[in-house]
Amino acid sequence: MVFQGAVPQILGKTGEDFCSKIVGIMPQNADLSYERIKEISCISCPRKPEGSMFVMVKLNLSLLDDINDDIDFCIKLAKEEKVVALPGVAVGLKNWLHLTFAVDPFTLADGLGRIKAFSQRHATNK
Repeated sequence: MVFQGAVPQILGKTGEDFCSKIVGIMPQNADLSYERIKEISCISCPRKPEGSMFVMVKLNLSLLDDINDDIDFCIKLAKEEKVVALPGVAVGLKNWLHLTFAVDPFTLADGLGRIKAFSQRHATNK
């Protein structure tokens, strides 16, 4: 990947306060993600994330009207809600989503709210 060469310089110029802040909000963001995902009917989280910056969620396509697979979900989500999620197929898990929570809690709550709104718009039982 092209950006890998820049990583040492980026990390070298990133202050310790930034890293401490990110590490400090991860447990809070894991809890927030896990609880908010429960409110989104078409995705489920089999396990609360621990020691990571992301969560894998299972996509239930039978609850969505016009979504074909995880790639379709991610493309439409990005276009409609300006939220980027990684389709699970990219990591070998078809119809799963990889969601990061390595952001500030306000942005995380906003993004999860947008995923919920998107899911409700595309629900089979509107």
